[in-house]
Amino acid sequence: MTLLLKRFADISIAKKLYFTVGIMALLIGLELFALFFSVSTLSALRGYVGGEGLWSKGQKDAVYYLLLYGVNRQEADYIQYKKNLEIPLNDGVARREMMKPKPDRKLIHESFRKGGVHEDDIDGMVNLMRRFHDNYYISKAVAAWEAAEAALTELIQIGDQLHTEINRPRPDEKVIHNLLVRIEPINRGITEKENEFSYALGAGSRWLENFVLKLLFGIALTVEISGLLLAIYVNRGIKKGLNGILVAARAFTKGQWGKRAAVYARDEIGAVAIAYNAMAEKLEHHIRDTEVKNKELEQLAYVASHDLQEPLRTMTSLVELFKTEYGENMDETEAQYLDFISDAATRMQHLTKALLDYSRIGRDKHTEITDCNKLVAEVLSDLQTLLHEKLAHVAVAPLPVLLVYPVELKLLFQNLISNAVKFQAPDSIPMISIEAEKQDAGWLFSVKDNGIGIPPEYREKIFVIFQRLHSRTHYEGTGIGLAHCTKIAALHNGTIWVESAVGAGSTFYFTIQLENTESITPL
Repeated sequence: MTLLLKRFADISIAKKLYFTVGIMALLIGLELFALFFSVSTLSALRGYVGGEGLWSKGQKDAVYYLLLYGVNRQEADYIQYKKNLEIPLNDGVARREMMKPKPDRKLIHESFRKGGVHEDDIDGMVNLMRRFHDNYYISKAVAAWEAAEAALTELIQIGDQLHTEINRPRPDEKVIHNLLVRIEPINRGITEKENEFSYALGAGSRWLENFVLKLLFGIALTVEISGLLLAIYVNRGIKKGLNGILVAARAFTKGQWGKRAAVYARDEIGAVAIAYNAMAEKLEHHIRDTEVKNKELEQLAYVASHDLQEPLRTMTSLVELFKTEYGENMDETEAQYLDFISDAATRMQHLTKALLDYSRIGRDKHTEITDCNKLVAEVLSDLQTLLHEKLAHVAVAPLPVLLVYPVELKLLFQNLISNAVKFQAPDSIPMISIEAEKQDAGWLFSVKDNGIGIPPEYREKIFVIFQRLHSRTHYEGTGIGLAHCTKIAALHNGTIWVESAVGAGSTFYFTIQLENTESITPL
């Protein structure tokens, strides 16, 4: 049984559905066959009941005319008696022929027709008798039929004797009287056998009706149960296979690179699971190689930026020392050259520090349940001097409590708010608003300002490291702040983008989609 279920599980889903439909069609076909069989069998029983009525009427009419003949002694009555006997006699010929191993169906049809049976009922009556002659009720009816025929044979003998005696030159009235007296007991005996035949057919009909109803109910129940079980089995197999793929995919997205989909069968879903596992295997190798290379690059950036700090500090110190020692002997051009060197070294220090900060993002990451309202308040407190200096107005809508990387998220808000204050038209008062909106897969934050805006062709370029749209004489900075924001958003499984109109301000959007953010109630 287990082997059969395993083989069934391995066939294609289409074949499983065809098999299920085929089983249902077969069972429904059996149900229809049982219904047809029951109708034809009941029709045959109806034929026998009708035939028994004709048989009884013919027998009763024959007795009537025989008695009438014995009293009136008219040959016409005797002829009518013989004519009425043809119905039960022909039925007897058909019965005896049906009991033979190889019956003559033509003779049976002819005999039953002469007995008054309808042509459409004859085949059913023959099939019923040959198939169920051993059945208790049918055999009892046949026994009654045979007993009635035996009594009828005795009645025929009396009729022959009566006809012979009446046609003698000098009939013996005593003999005729004795023969007539014998007819009525025989008639009553035949009536009893006719009743037994009718009762047996009635009981058989009721038995067959109950049997057919149980059979139809059993088949119908089998159809329902079989269909339900097959549907449940196929459905569970499909759900089980798909669930295995989903579980593996979700685990993979959480960083469990070694998780593979369970293959439960060799059907289409099993093929998808195998293909998924092959893809996951390649992705795992690629991801691990990428992780190694990223760590090497991060380490290189960290070492490079860290090690560059020392020679830059030395260069700056030497320039200051040179100015102190030889400043009085230098002309204006020489002093300007030293200032250029000092400014370049300072900018290089800022760039290497920014690169060092960029390489550190996510290195020692840990999540905490963080109240974003308090986090933004801390950022505003840190930027208080800048905000006061620029007369900036910052409106903060209620923000959620989320599971985030607090240090990195604070840096993201700090960069966006400081940029909103920085990139303003001359004599403009910065107006900044911060909001958050719940989404299906996390939260959407927005930081909106009334600054100078960003041309459409630069809205993606600004998120690339060290990319600047303005010279340092207009707006200071290293060009790495938004690259920080991009990396921090990605750390939270989110993205960052900007919508802007030149001269009308910008709105920076970023999403946070860390696991379990939905279970934390916003303030």
